[in-house]
Amino acid sequence: MPTPATVTAKMIMELIERQRFRCALSGRELTPENASLDHIVPLSRGGTHEISNLWVVDQQVNAAKSTLTVEEFVAMCREITVRHAKSP
Repeated sequence: MPTPATVTAKMIMELIERQRFRCALSGRELTPENASLDHIVPLSRGGTHEISNLWVVDQQVNAAKSTLTVEEFVAMCREITVRHAKSP
């Protein structure tokens, strides 16, 4: 059985710095109160717990994304935007 990948606090901090303290999906400013670690490819979809499969997003964005892939989440957001724009 393979050894689980180790993700350290230092690696996460470097990731946040590379993202310029912005949510990887929405661009919202990240703070200690709203930052949430997210698997780009969800573990439930075969993603791994490695730094290359992680990014930091706003916790509301992460809750909305849930176990969707990035493509599914973006498509859903577009659909909502289009429907909302058509509303009176």
